[in-house]
Amino acid sequence: MPSSEWDVSVCGLNCARCKVQTEEKQCAGCRGPAEQNWSGDCEFRPCAQAKGHEYCFECDGFPCEKLKAFAADGYEHHRLTVGNMERMRELGLERWIAEQPKVMFCPGWRF
Repeated sequence: MPSSEWDVSVCGLNCARCKVQTEEKQCAGCRGPAEQNWSGDCEFRPCAQAKGHEYCFECDGFPCEKLKAFAADGYEHHRLTVGNMERMRELGLERWIAEQPKVMFCPGWRF
């Protein structure tokens, strides 16, 4: 599956599975304009940018305490971030995407 069908956030959220972005169009993803981002106050994007990274897993400090806390905040889709990124780091982004099931909504959203 080509990566153009996927939108993986800086912290490892799989935005291609997000109803807020794909169906409701309320979010442009963390790489889009901050004013169109569901989490405009995200700490991960500016941190990664300051270090010259596209993803948290590229950082020598991965996983940092902030990312661990985010993954433990009780939202199922947040819990997946560290594991997703560990696998991305191991395989590379394209191979990680190739092993994913089809693009679908994130199982963790609570609507």
